[in-house]
Amino acid sequence: MTCQEARDRAPLYLSAEMSAAERERFAAHLAACPACRQEIEAQAQVDSRIAAALGGELPDATRIERRVRHEISSAASRRRWGTGAIAACLLLTAAGLYGLLRQPAPAGFVDAARDHRVEVMEGQPRRWRRDAAEIGEVSAQGGLSYAQAAALAAPGYTLERAKICGLHGERMLHLVFSDGTRRYSLYVGPHQGVKAPVRSVRSGSEQVAGFDTGRLRAMVVTAGSAAECDQFVRVAAARL
Repeated sequence: MTCQEARDRAPLYLSAEMSAAERERFAAHLAACPACRQEIEAQAQVDSRIAAALGGELPDATRIERRVRHEISSAASRRRWGTGAIAACLLLTAAGLYGLLRQPAPAGFVDAARDHRVEVMEGQPRRWRRDAAEIGEVSAQGGLSYAQAAALAAPGYTLERAKICGLHGERMLHLVFSDGTRRYSLYVGPHQGVKAPVRSVRSGSEQVAGFDTGRLRAMVVTAGSAAECDQFVRVAAARL
């Protein structure tokens, strides 16, 4: 591994996203290259300073921080950055993110994120309905026909399974859509109240977006990006 490759891959090393083999190659390069080792140690110290500045808890902005580190690493290949400049850039980024993310997510959003993580991402055993007839029966309990439920899928996705669940004291229909590789959840339930526009927040490792139609409450959860979540929820909002 060259020094340039090490600089380019540093964000993945620091966020523990490398494969075991690649991490071994990276570690071997650091052992043989004092300059790269010193730079990685400096970036690791920056992470600690950010955590301390935010009270020991970072907002979930891994992808954005990784992008910032990558931009810094690219700049470093043209001009060496001082540790102070790196720290200042990342601290300002983290502080801005903290200001945006510090408001807590609604309790229903938190429950939906946890439910998606446990039941869909981790695959904990649940009694899912998978064929069209059974999904139709379950969907009816949520006030939808099978055709209506299937039509809520975002482009490229299809309705994979469904069941009834309880979220924050409310009984809701849980629909899971898949493109064959990735999955996202849509929770729909009756809710009499004021119509509310889409609101999107990050809860842990999940992005959650929800809205009220005045008669229904809906929430979309994905482990993907905010942009993906926005696409999924806009389709649901247009069809409910």
